[in-house]
Amino acid sequence: MILNLFVYCLLPALISCAVNWEDCGQADRSLVFHKINFKSDAIVIDGHKPIEAEVDFSVLDPFDYEVTMSAELRRYFSILGIKSSVKIPCINDAGSCSGPFCYFVQSYSNLARSFADQLHVPFDCAIEKGRYKGNITYPIPTNVFNKIPTVISNNLSGKYELVIRWYFGDQEAGCLAIGSALQINP
Repeated sequence: MILNLFVYCLLPALISCAVNWEDCGQADRSLVFHKINFKSDAIVIDGHKPIEAEVDFSVLDPFDYEVTMSAELRRYFSILGIKSSVKIPCINDAGSCSGPFCYFVQSYSNLARSFADQLHVPFDCAIEKGRYKGNITYPIPTNVFNKIPTVISNNLSGKYELVIRWYFGDQEAGCLAIGSALQINP
């Protein structure tokens, strides 16, 4: 149920280290994030150890099948001491994407189902009012990087920020910002 919210927002956080997060929602939001804590400060995607995190969030108003979301993923870098960023486009439902929340739950169904099972909630796009918390573990497979040319995959590690906003129509229902240094060792 509510774990489906994390389908799109936690995947980028779960594959990173030095994670900073913020509930960036408006005062009248329906989705409130209380805690996202990772079990290790040095989380690396290497295909050997799963990512482990403690999550705690509340849904103040039930989510229905009409909820939409938008995500903006940025990669930060410095060139000659000048800090800059680039917005990562939406490619195969990853990156800066927007659309129906249920679509992304289905697109990331393995991850969503795993989270739902671990939090003992139904696997569904509709989310009941309530507080949801628990520990989640997810093995990040490195074979997703096999289709990426080596020259690119060797440069994927770096600093990223993901901001996800959920909406009921035109009204923002919640916002989560996650910033992290990502290290990939495929």
